[in-house]
Amino acid sequence: MIVTADRLDRYWADELGCLPEALFQGGVSLYAPPHREGPRWMGWLIPLACVRLERALPGAGVVSITPAQFPALSALLGQGGVDVLPPHGEGFAPFIRRHFPHSSTRVDRILRCDAGTFTPAPAVFPVSQLEASDAQFNWYRLHFDGPIFVARDERERIISWAAIKCKSDMIWEMAVVTDAGYRNRGLARSVVSRATQAALDTGRIPMYLHDIANTASSRVCRALGYQPYGYQLSCECGRVTPSKR
Repeated sequence: MIVTADRLDRYWADELGCLPEALFQGGVSLYAPPHREGPRWMGWLIPLACVRLERALPGAGVVSITPAQFPALSALLGQGGVDVLPPHGEGFAPFIRRHFPHSSTRVDRILRCDAGTFTPAPAVFPVSQLEASDAQFNWYRLHFDGPIFVARDERERIISWAAIKCKSDMIWEMAVVTDAGYRNRGLARSVVSRATQAALDTGRIPMYLHDIANTASSRVCRALGYQPYGYQLSCECGRVTPSKR
């Protein structure tokens, strides 16, 4: 677990534009790396991200923001007594409404898994990796850059799937969806289990993010052995589609 945590620490430090130790030192640290201005994974624009880790000192966290908004946020934090750290972060609300009025703000629980904690789940329906020859493959590839694992019903319809977001060379994040009529049968656990095993088999660290209010998603990852790592508050402002040359 220590090795897994250290690698995740480095990933989040790179993403936020800070040194790993800044994730744990006391107080709220503010950074404005140039890459915050541009697209992140698969072209998503995330001008503001704030992370608090479980292992950090109380009240410690890192905020990463676009350089253009650094002075305004620095002034806000300098007032003191402003709660910006997830999972609450109420102090961010007026700032976000003013500076990122068209963004989508979310607060996620961050969890991690490794071979020592992983508890595989049985396949309720057959689970397989989606092949490039499948008619639906290109649709999934628009949204995800890693392997996709699907469960199909008796008519070969995809009723649940888990897709991998290749967030870095070492970190693979899980995403999962199950058709409404097939929920509460263990399908989500079975497809995420397969995706998690694929990550572990290739030496990657499986990571799982879910909205803090999504208790169903929380049950899925906890049942598979994912452990709490921290929280992230983020603003998304759309997606940039890479130009083809």
